Amino acid sequence: MNWMEIIGAHVMWKQRLTAFLAGSSAEPLDPDAIRLDDRCALGQWIYGAGKTMSELPRYEEVRGLHAQFHQYAADVVRLHLNGNTSEAEKLLQGDYSRLSEKLKHRLIGLSSQVKAASNGISPF
Repeated sequence: MNWMEIIGAHVMWKQRLTAFLAGSSAEPLDPDAIRLDDRCALGQWIYGAGKTMSELPRYEEVRGLHAQFHQYAADVVRLHLNGNTSEAEKLLQGDYSRLSEKLKHRLIGLSSQVKAASNGISPF
């Protein structure tokens, strides 16, 4: 699993959402699809192969933060599509950005724990 690629993909969401709100993106964004946290590579790992790592200290926190990340991203898109772009921008620059940064740091921590556990080193 390429953790830096997964972190990068989630960091890029802010740029995608910013372009969407600015009207400079032709990318069709569906809030119902975005909300699903099991479709991206990280979500597939969390709900698939990563379950074997569910005892790691950061696993459950990352799972919850990741689900909230997808919900916030979906909310940004939904607000914009409903004509409430100012609220969408407020969410994007506020709660979404804070949560995204926290998720990024927790993913770095989880990746270290997973690597240690995979090498037979106790992450505790």
